[in-house]
Amino acid sequence: MSSLTFSSFLEDFASVPEPRVVRSRKYELLEILLLCLSAGVSGYEEWEEVVDFGRAKLAWLRTYLPYSAGIPSHDTVNRVMSLIDPRAFEKCFIGWVKRSVTLPSGAQICFDGKRLRRSASARQQQTAHADGGQSAVHLLHAWCDELGVCIGQYQTPDKANEITALPALLELLDVRGCVVSMDAMGCQKSVVTALIQAGADYVLALKDNQPTLSAATKTAFAQAAAAEPAAIFTDPKPLHGRLETRTVRVLPAHLVQVHAPKEALAGWEKLTSFVEVSASRTIIATGQVQTETRYYLSSLNAKAAEFQRIIRRHWGIENRLHWVLDVVCGEDQSRKRTQQAAANFALIRKMALNLLRAMPEKISLNRKRNNCSLADDYRQQCLQI
Repeated sequence: MSSLTFSSFLEDFASVPEPRVVRSRKYELLEILLLCLSAGVSGYEEWEEVVDFGRAKLAWLRTYLPYSAGIPSHDTVNRVMSLIDPRAFEKCFIGWVKRSVTLPSGAQICFDGKRLRRSASARQQQTAHADGGQSAVHLLHAWCDELGVCIGQYQTPDKANEITALPALLELLDVRGCVVSMDAMGCQKSVVTALIQAGADYVLALKDNQPTLSAATKTAFAQAAAAEPAAIFTDPKPLHGRLETRTVRVLPAHLVQVHAPKEALAGWEKLTSFVEVSASRTIIATGQVQTETRYYLSSLNAKAAEFQRIIRRHWGIENRLHWVLDVVCGEDQSRKRTQQAAANFALIRKMALNLLRAMPEKISLNRKRNNCSLADDYRQQCLQI
């Protein structure tokens, strides 16, 4: 990741559409965006903190933009960030990453959704929309684990709409030659078609939302005595107080077809392999053993070891993106609720994480954010402006 050099934020985000009329515009939009991003890499999340940071660092900010009217109030920052068109902002973010990052050949792109839990109040979320209720903001993310970079965000009405959002997000990304992994929500024929048209391979979790195919897969693995010899993987040391062993088997699609209606595999473009992962976890403190079996379908013709690597790596989007956003950045506790403020500031957080991870020091993200807060030179190096 240290070799990544992002293109200039000031150039790539100058095209974000201005949501305000000229007569009511005192502070330039790019100045507000630079303020938010500079505060974001420095660990400041609340609007009041962003403004306090800006007032303390006004002289430094003026080395890049005029800030002729000074630093706006926190109400003004909130209002402007809530008015920015999230689709246009997302496109600028994706374009910024595409111009800066070259995905390695065969890179794995993980897609998963995340809900901004407190972007709507509990009462709003528990009230029917017809009665004035409101859902929390739901975002679909694209993550490249090899580089540790979030390459895309797309706001969706709810989790179910990830299916329809994925083709729209794929149109903005370049995933040719990549391997896309998703959970069972993405195991849909329409999603597979969109991935193949985008030039990508896929590894998708298979569950009972595809009941016929799921049942046929379980039957095929149960009866496949001639399947490829199982590959067994054991974590070398206990993780989180448990020792885990995974047994991975692979079957070609035609062996599953035998146990399914003829039309069951129709429409699944380039479907080549089915994968079974049987996990056994031993809780070291109690000796309790937990077992779980999961299934996947894929366009790849690969060995068990390769599928094991892909399936395990998919968890990077949870561990290295979603967990970091919630625990390090406090995203799950954020109460930004004005119009589009939650989704737009969520994008600022991902920009900040991408930039922080591009810094070469092998130190924690918290220490990098502290360094950005304390040292102007370090912050300038991080922002690459």
